[in-house]
Amino acid sequence: MGTLLSAKNLYHIYRSRTEQASVVALKGVSLDIDKGEYIVIVGPSGSGKTTLLRILGGLMRPTAGTVLFDNQDITKTPEEDLTMFRRKTVGFVFQEGNLQPDLSAFKNVAKSLSLNEVPYQFRKRRTLELLKTMGVAQRKNQLAVRLSGGERQRVALARAMANYPELILADEPTGNVDYETSVRLLELFRQLNKDLGMTFLFATHSNHVAGYADRSVELRDGLFLGQHGRDIDLTRLDMTRMVVMDNDNRVTFPESIIQQIETKIGTLWNVEVLEKKRIVLSPIEEWSEVEIETKETIEIKECPVCREKNASNAKSCVKCGAKF
Repeated sequence: MGTLLSAKNLYHIYRSRTEQASVVALKGVSLDIDKGEYIVIVGPSGSGKTTLLRILGGLMRPTAGTVLFDNQDITKTPEEDLTMFRRKTVGFVFQEGNLQPDLSAFKNVAKSLSLNEVPYQFRKRRTLELLKTMGVAQRKNQLAVRLSGGERQRVALARAMANYPELILADEPTGNVDYETSVRLLELFRQLNKDLGMTFLFATHSNHVAGYADRSVELRDGLFLGQHGRDIDLTRLDMTRMVVMDNDNRVTFPESIIQQIETKIGTLWNVEVLEKKRIVLSPIEEWSEVEIETKETIEIKECPVCREKNASNAKSCVKCGAKF
């Protein structure tokens, strides 16, 4: 069906006043999402999942890298145009819900439609349909602040789907609802995906949520570690992991593989390519020192991502790995 979204070399640094306290949340992440796909991002807390979702949805700009949405570079789109893009194209559901506490459940959903100048009668009908589907129609007049956590999550999901977005982004979409409600919601997502071709990208820790996806991508420490197909088991990721080579020809080996080969950081490997696209890695036991001719004066250039000083002929940053 074609590519809906293409992210290339995304870096994001949360800067602090001291360089030592800055956090590199994403370290060159690349991801393509086809129209109509149902994808989940899995990984431990702090791996960069929420940051990635926010950047892909245009809620944040990356420190470096690009995001193309239907071939439009949203990382360079003016903020006013980006606001319209978010309203019409992307539905968001984050753990905190982000409902307006002083508005009723009905008005929280209907407002997203009114911002797109949808006529009142259609707004009313669409809002009631969604609240009924989510099982909170009887709470339509309650202020969001008086709803339970599960009810707020269901209202947030209704609001996210109100404008028939091309892409739904959700961070733990069923995290605040009971199992029965989560099953109903996940079945609904799958039905919308199948019938309307709506694209879903979720971040989750849940086996149940991940089990509905067409594929899962595994994020750890700001890098994609691998990919998984259907019926993923988050407790046995080593059994289904397909290691990813990104567009910079980098392969990140899972920790379990590193443990099995009993290597250490800085170990050198010889790479031999065999027939049928198989490769063999052999550790090099000894390495003779090579004299390197240096110049007395070396020109310096600053990394645009982390601001580290690098030699002028460097092709990537010695600190964060960003490409020049």
